[in-house]
Amino acid sequence: MSEYAVAEVWSPAESLHAWDPPSESILTVRRCRPTAPAVVLGSRQDESLIDLRAIGQTGMGLVRRKSGGGLVLVDDTLAIWVDVWIPHRPGTVTVDVRASMDLVGRAWATVLGAADDNLAGRLEVHAGGVTHGAWAELVCFAGLGPGEVLLDGRKLVGMSQRRSRDWSRVQCQVHTVDSVAFPIDLLSTAVRPDIAGPAAIAWLPRVTVESAVGALPAALLAG
Repeated sequence: MSEYAVAEVWSPAESLHAWDPPSESILTVRRCRPTAPAVVLGSRQDESLIDLRAIGQTGMGLVRRKSGGGLVLVDDTLAIWVDVWIPHRPGTVTVDVRASMDLVGRAWATVLGAADDNLAGRLEVHAGGVTHGAWAELVCFAGLGPGEVLLDGRKLVGMSQRRSRDWSRVQCQVHTVDSVAFPIDLLSTAVRPDIAGPAAIAWLPRVTVESAVGALPAALLAG
């Protein structure tokens, strides 16, 4: 039996966010490729945050994930989405929420650094707690959580986690074009913070991130 599995799934964003554990109880890295762009609400967020008319005009979907955190735009042309499924084992990091995030973040930093020598010394795994603030609590890429990866001080790898008795599922996204944390014009005007928008986010060329994804399973096992 292999020590890990890899998969690539094309499907609507709503289906990709469904709780669908691997059939084998082994580390699984699943590349999720939404067939159409969608705005994704965190588990504690409400549709009132979104300008439904504006999103309707774009043709994007609106879905909810079961993990926490803020709004995310999933679009396979703008960012790479990877789910890391970690089976729970006694005495391993899977027994701890924060340790699971740190494991995945360190693995991302390792494989991204190996994919591009120019990234040496520029990647950092966030070791602090969850950042708070008007934008950080509204939009995923406007804040930071444990294990997330920064490039030159800007958020590069966003993550959220959902757990069951048997699995930890860490959902990850890395932007591959120069983008924004979230399109502000899709937010309801009533919830837009009356302060400057979120800072610019980091991104890397798609070829670099694709190379890193291929090396991610081995880095996770080594971590």
